Amino acid sequence: QTPKFSGKPDQDADEWMKDLTATFRMADITEPQGLKIIFTFLEGHPKQWFNDNITMFESWSGFKAQFLHTFSSPSSKQLA
Repeated sequence: QTPKFSGKPDQDADEWMKDLTATFRMADITEPQGLKIIFTFLEGHPKQWFNDNITMFESWSGFKAQFLHTFSSPSSKQLA
């Protein structure tokens, strides 16, 4: 089970998203369904960010892009 994403420094947003995507795939959760339940996998600042911007997310790919843009650390992007 994927832990909730809280945005703490020890959490890697890219790895968390990969784990969550794998969890959704194993559970046969479609992207539209995932977008409806993603808030249950977020806590603290990321959950508030999602609630504040919910009207922006028209698709899973749109959410994923904005999430990674907002919560990925610059150092992890350099290592990729």
